[in-house]
Amino acid sequence: MKKVFLFSLLLSAVFVSFAEETRTICCTTFPLYLFTRNITEGCGNVRTELVIPPGTGCPHDYALTPRDMRKLGTENLILVRNGLGLDDFILAPLRKMNPKAVVIDTSRGIDTLALDIPCRHEHGHAHSHAARNPHLFASPFEAIRIVGNIAEGLAEADPANAARYRSNAAAYAAKLRRLCEAFTESARKYQFEKRKIVTQHGVFDYLARNLKLPVFATITSEPESGITASEMTALAAKLKGKNIDAIYTEPQYSSRVAQTIARECGIPLASLDPVANGPADAPMDYYESTMRKNLEVLGKTLKK
Repeated sequence: MKKVFLFSLLLSAVFVSFAEETRTICCTTFPLYLFTRNITEGCGNVRTELVIPPGTGCPHDYALTPRDMRKLGTENLILVRNGLGLDDFILAPLRKMNPKAVVIDTSRGIDTLALDIPCRHEHGHAHSHAARNPHLFASPFEAIRIVGNIAEGLAEADPANAARYRSNAAAYAAKLRRLCEAFTESARKYQFEKRKIVTQHGVFDYLARNLKLPVFATITSEPESGITASEMTALAAKLKGKNIDAIYTEPQYSSRVAQTIARECGIPLASLDPVANGPADAPMDYYESTMRKNLEVLGKTLKK
């Protein structure tokens, strides 16, 4: 009788194990990892991981390591990706390693902005490649839509946890909406629509659109490669006498060029963090707390 009882317990444990099979969710970028962690909180059989190391800058040219490839080969994998070209490098390896993986495009249905990327060739001339601006994550207004896309994608891929995903997403979206309200109030108070700013590259274009904050110029569209001396001279000439309120740099890139232009043109210089990367042990509210610091910087630099 005892043997039958023990066998029943073991059998039940096996069934529970199958019922609660671990689902691995891999996120291609740090902000998507932050959002997904909030959505999957409390789901005991879900493991949320980041493919690209948290301190990595722009992932356009990231080279997958053997460890990354092993992650992509995980059984029952769900991949959460940007979907606007920022992480296209992962698609071919994923198809090779794990063709059955579920892929969630977090940009689905969002009104995106154009992004012209100039390409310089050895023979001297340059042309532009039309693309969509992938930096939706740098605006909490768009982050709400991203969170909705992640939650619905996870709910479809993992119905057993669908209710928890949607509940967590709703709670997190409420926090983001309160953050957006604070940005909107600051934009109204300091009349952002009457200001003019310069950014290091197009990472804050969505936030500027949401706040009706005019971006007069960007220093470069390719912060990894910088700009030439002639381009820097031309930009400084363009900014002089235009009553630019601030130049904003990003902690992910060198501010040397921006410092030179700000000094030459007499323009205030400050830093805004788009949360493109961050610490490996980032707390659950890292995105919101960083964005609130950005809000403080905007208020200090744009108030008259």
